Order: sequence, then C-alpha cells, then structure tokens
Amino acid sequence: MIILYQGRHIDELRMVPLSEWSLEELSYHHFMMSQMSPWMNQQGVSFHHQLIGEIERRGNISTINEAHYPPYD
Repeated sequence: MIILYQGRHIDELRMVPLSEWSLEELSYHHFMMSQMSPWMNQQGVSFHHQLIGEIERRGNISTINEAHYPPYD
C-alpha cells in the first residue's frame, strides 16, 4: 500500500487543536497511530483516542479512511 500524504507532520500539529486539523491530517495520523498502537505509551494512546473522537465528531471514520487511501493491491 502506498500512502501519498503531503500534509503537516505530527510535530507541526502538536500545538494545533484537533478541531483545526484537516480531514486528511486526521485520517493519516489515525492510520499511522493505529499501526503503532502496540508500542505507544499511555500518552500516545490517550492522544489517539482524542484524535478518534474528533474524527467521529466530524462523521463516520470508515468513510474518512476510504476517502483518503487507495485499496490494498
């Protein structure tokens, strides 16, 4: 799977409220954190839950992910 993300890096977004993140940023960083979840500490897990909450507040999470990522080849 190739992910072509050209948005802001997580370090750039650290001080930006989640409500100001684009859908692409939310979707991409949710995907990456989902992949890393077995190795994240409590702070990372907590932030990921906040990120999921923001995605859900905006609409269906599966719709957001499908809109930004091509299917597996």
